[in-house]
Amino acid sequence: MNIRLVKQEDLDKQLYNSCIHYATNGNIYGYDWFLNATAKEWDVLVEGDKWVSVMPLPRRKNWLGRTYLEQPRLVPELAVYTVKPISPKRIQSFWDAVPEEYRSGELTVEPASVPQKPGRFDVEAAPGTVLFLKDPYETIIGDFSPAYHEGLLRAEDAELRPIGSFKPETFADLWLEVNGKTADNEWTYHAMQRIMYQVLHRSWGGTQAVQDKKGNILAMVFLVYSHSRIFPLYQVETPAGKKVGAMTYLWDNILKMHAERNLKLKREDILV
Repeated sequence: MNIRLVKQEDLDKQLYNSCIHYATNGNIYGYDWFLNATAKEWDVLVEGDKWVSVMPLPRRKNWLGRTYLEQPRLVPELAVYTVKPISPKRIQSFWDAVPEEYRSGELTVEPASVPQKPGRFDVEAAPGTVLFLKDPYETIIGDFSPAYHEGLLRAEDAELRPIGSFKPETFADLWLEVNGKTADNEWTYHAMQRIMYQVLHRSWGGTQAVQDKKGNILAMVFLVYSHSRIFPLYQVETPAGKKVGAMTYLWDNILKMHAERNLKLKREDILV
């Protein structure tokens, strides 16, 4: 298997992003623009001249100048992305091909990309269970927890209502207000805006929100549609929203809108 390292500055964006787009295990987090907004420094392992499989390697250096793998912030999972069959042999070959200059590190990847022998790396499978939306709405929520249904009752009593899309700045401002200003949160505040604008530029998603009867925004979710999947990249709920089940009401509306469609998401993302 012909696997080689390609440095970030030598990346063929068209071939790379095409592999991410058509990969059996593709996701939004692998695209070059997403990694540029989060990892900053990363290389990629490539299989074949036509880039049929790729594995991004987000990297950092420690105080000794040694290079190691590090999971980027705002990236819950990566993968050995491939348009070929996902086999344990192919996955292991990629991990074995990581150059020796990467001395150690940790990555979280989608479950099929976990190697049988991780060697010098700590590799975790991304958690989560799939929720398929191809069924009717009543079937989708049929086994949701009592807390979910209690939240809907509280939202109904509070007369909440869904509202349209907002600019990334509006979302980010509310997120920062709720989470507080720290150095890490300031970085996230700016990074999420860069990513949201990239998504809007491609017409891949947008904001869903809920307000109370006075017009106060109580909960927001930024959704991305990619690879027949819904990715809730960021979500925020105000303290007042928590009291009246705003996020539950928001997700319930999203599920109603997308029921009986060939889409899926992670069950844990909707806080069931």
